Amino acid sequence: MTMTWPPFLSISLYISVVLSACPDEDGTLKPWSKAASWPSGKVPQENEEIFLNFSVLLDTIPPELFAIEIQDGGRLVWSSNGDYSLRLRHILIKSGGEMHIGSEECQFERKAKITLLGEPDERDIPKLGEKFIGVLAGGTLELHGKDKRSWTKLTKTAPKYNSTHGEIYKHKDNSPIKMRGVYLYHFNTSVPENYDVINDKAVFVKGKIHRKIRYPSQDDVDAAVNELITFIDGIPTGDIFAIATLKNFRGSKNVSALYNALDDLGATTFRSATNNDAYVAIGIKGNKSSVLERLGGDSSGGVDYNEASITYAIPDIEREIVVISYNHHVKEYQSHTEFNIINTYLTRPVISVFDDVMNDWSVGDKIFITSTDYKWDQVEDFTIIDCPTCPPKSIRLDHHLRFSHYGEIFKRVDMRAEVGLKTRYIHITSEVSEGKSNGGHVKFLKGFKRVAVEGTELTNLGDPLKLGRYPLHYHMCFDLANRTLYPTPSYIRRNSIHHTQFRCITIHGTQSAVIADNVCYDCVGHGFFVEDGGERNLTFYRNLGLGQRHFEGAPIIGVTGAIPSDKDKGPATYWITNPLTTMVNNVAAGGQGIGFWYVYPVAPVGPSADKNFMQPGEARNTKITMFLNNSCHSYETCFFIDNEMDENFTVGGYNRYHPRMNPLDPTSPRVPAVFEGLTASKCTRQNLWIRSSPVIVKRASLSDSPFGAFLLREVAVWQIFEDSVIIGLSDNVGENLIFRNKDTIGFRFSKGPIVLKNTWFGSFESSSERISTAIGNQQCMNHNDPRNSLDNVMFDFDDGPGKRFMFQNCTSRSPDMDSIFALRDNKKAMTDDDVTIVTNKPFLLTGKCKIRSGWNAAYCPHVYGKIFVSYEDRFNIDMNVYRTDGVYPNLPSVHMDEEKQFLPILGGSHNYLVKIHGAVPSVVTFDAETITKSKYALIALCVPREADIEFEYRMKDQIKRKVRAVNSRQEVVDDYTVGTYYYDKVTGVIFFKMIHELEYETDEISPCPSNICPRGRVRVKSGNLTDSDCVSRFATVQEYMQVSTGTAVHDTSTLRATSADPPETIGHGATYPF
Repeated sequence: MTMTWPPFLSISLYISVVLSACPDEDGTLKPWSKAASWPSGKVPQENEEIFLNFSVLLDTIPPELFAIEIQDGGRLVWSSNGDYSLRLRHILIKSGGEMHIGSEECQFERKAKITLLGEPDERDIPKLGEKFIGVLAGGTLELHGKDKRSWTKLTKTAPKYNSTHGEIYKHKDNSPIKMRGVYLYHFNTSVPENYDVINDKAVFVKGKIHRKIRYPSQDDVDAAVNELITFIDGIPTGDIFAIATLKNFRGSKNVSALYNALDDLGATTFRSATNNDAYVAIGIKGNKSSVLERLGGDSSGGVDYNEASITYAIPDIEREIVVISYNHHVKEYQSHTEFNIINTYLTRPVISVFDDVMNDWSVGDKIFITSTDYKWDQVEDFTIIDCPTCPPKSIRLDHHLRFSHYGEIFKRVDMRAEVGLKTRYIHITSEVSEGKSNGGHVKFLKGFKRVAVEGTELTNLGDPLKLGRYPLHYHMCFDLANRTLYPTPSYIRRNSIHHTQFRCITIHGTQSAVIADNVCYDCVGHGFFVEDGGERNLTFYRNLGLGQRHFEGAPIIGVTGAIPSDKDKGPATYWITNPLTTMVNNVAAGGQGIGFWYVYPVAPVGPSADKNFMQPGEARNTKITMFLNNSCHSYETCFFIDNEMDENFTVGGYNRYHPRMNPLDPTSPRVPAVFEGLTASKCTRQNLWIRSSPVIVKRASLSDSPFGAFLLREVAVWQIFEDSVIIGLSDNVGENLIFRNKDTIGFRFSKGPIVLKNTWFGSFESSSERISTAIGNQQCMNHNDPRNSLDNVMFDFDDGPGKRFMFQNCTSRSPDMDSIFALRDNKKAMTDDDVTIVTNKPFLLTGKCKIRSGWNAAYCPHVYGKIFVSYEDRFNIDMNVYRTDGVYPNLPSVHMDEEKQFLPILGGSHNYLVKIHGAVPSVVTFDAETITKSKYALIALCVPREADIEFEYRMKDQIKRKVRAVNSRQEVVDDYTVGTYYYDKVTGVIFFKMIHELEYETDEISPCPSNICPRGRVRVKSGNLTDSDCVSRFATVQEYMQVSTGTAVHDTSTLRATSADPPETIGHGATYPF
């Protein structure tokens, strides 16, 4: 099999090291099997500890050893002339020592097995512990199993076994008192010309007979025997007969005529069956050589029962007949006979895969098919069986499928199951006593001469209770790209790591590691584990991981290998603690926690803390190297960027991830983290959660999750989600219907500014049990940027009014949260107009707005801004904001008891009066977003009458602007410069504009032009602060009030679907081949 590698991987990594083509052909090697090879003059004995300082060829299977220490000048090389194994407690490779199983140029294709032994704490080797293969500085480990493709994908759905079609005939008799005796069946084959292997029966029951042959009277026995013989005589030559006996089937009377009749058929062993034996036979009448017999005596099933069964395959038509006799001595009611006709095309199905894997996979290899449902544990294990008639790119399985495995690309979301390989030519494993978890481990330390591990199977390794015990482990190796320290490249590739005690691959204090084309299947804790946060320049390419399970114990930092996230919230299949990571073409195919989890410490922790790998705060300001074409399914959360890891490996809080061009320069421009080509489906909580800004998510394909995509931020920097496909529910139904019946939101808007563009939404249908909407909001969000926008959003369904959008009300906190949502619908993406979608609150609506009750929202032809109001103790002092159009006291207003912010309509058409409850604070600050020179808001604030008022205006660049007091409100309205204000001492109100000096540049999506936002501040220097309620006085001044702009109307029109299918240019589509 020829493997190709992408250009971002170092070419030198895949050029063979200059070695002998086949290391076992070196003539200086001394055969292990020869006594003369050993200084002692005899081959190593059982439990011996070997210190190897010369070159040895392993050409035999030694007795169980204690350990091997390969010292300077020592080489241990596996012979390729046989299948050889070692059983021992550890292999220690010291400086100048080497161990070779194959080479890059001469890959190993016999069976090599190393089994690591020992109970906990038997012997502790410094830096390595126990039960290990360890490579110290200067040591060499070369493991090169013959290439086999690590995994492929289905190309057709593999349906679960259906007994209706699979069991063509099933008959079971289980009444040993009434039904004991002899059973005879007559089967006939009849295959139509256009044979349908699934639906045509092909094998028929032409007759059956049961007779007791245990009677007190010989006459009764003879009569029963004659009827059985008559039945046998009636079976035509060439047809199939079958026989089974049921408990206590015969007595002491003469049945020689039956013996003779069965002898003529070829069922000669029937004569040997005793009263309680289980006997079955089947064959073709007239062809004695075809007859198969089984006799189950006292040893067939243990002390309590006897059993016998035969499976008889009928050539060329995928049918078999199964005959069973089961006799229980104690629980007689369990005794039974069975005659079954089975469709073997369904019980040993053929699956279709993308690659012609049987060019390198073999009959007998162990494989698995991943779940394509919400729960990962629908993964199934199989053995490949021979199938001479199978077409290319197909595999025959040894047993039926318990679950369906989806094999389609649904509307550009690739949900095809992965098919992974477990079997490799080289196998490293360990024996673990029942109730313990001390699996072996393979560990590489700083300064090794050469480590290359490929084509190796690793099982039952790792230990969650001991720190540093992982199946494969780069430990504090520093930079593998340092050619002074590491003259030849190191890699871990094309390995199958499965059913481990703990983890799969750990990279700890090591940079520039390449982890390519590995399978990580079924382990406790994180699978691919990047440990301390200082591991830069890592590459994960074409790996398949699944089955990461919770650690059930109590993590103890510095003692257990398990950390808190192995138990809580996690584990993750890919645990990534450094953004300088290349992640391309990987799959996370199900587990109990998260698929991909990016979580950074402030600075590297653990042993990496003082190594200067990363500076404090560097990770959170560093963009991800590359994230391209990665897939995820069957988790709680598929893709998660959030939280921060502390020095105790505890995760929590916000990640504060905001990349800069120069991560160490706080004034450097922000640059986006880019996530391209993510495919995610069937996650029980959400497919995608990213807390980062700026960020770009593009060409994503998401499906079948309660929440499709969710972008959050803590710094007001833009986020873009574009060129993507989001599906509510696909036709991949599965069996976990409880999750399929949950409410669904395709994309949730949060703080922003977020631009959702060139994205297609499909299959969002609500029902009486569930609500489904393409676009929605984060409930109870305390910030919202009115620059959140839609651009060229497409749908495959009509909205009449339906569920293109739905606003979810805040039910757990103050309802004032619901007044701060606005979503700009650019270029008529959602509706037929250029509008802003807002909540159905009178404060936000005018007569030009239209309410869509199905959305729980309205859309308006206005542009909205956002104003934050801050003052001392603002969280405990309420605030009212009035729109000054209408008739007092019925003005549109909002009461703010938590978040002191509101959304004004910009441009001067509507004005706003702010009243703070109780005494007027001495300082009140107004911060605005989405304000420009032309899109401004006129604000009035209730202040004491006849007071000494100071007004200041500045931008958030902290430079004060010149302010100017004028003599009327109208002068403020007419002035388009910043800093103009009017204080009405009689009414007790100050007017000012929240206005900018600039307009937005084309396509600028920052919260404010040039990302500089205006701030106004009112300071009451003296006056009666309790004189705070100016509203009634304000309403009596005619020039301060505007005429009501009317009431919004309801829109019940149908918004037509855009297209039945997504454009080929968006979403990811097929994720495989790459």
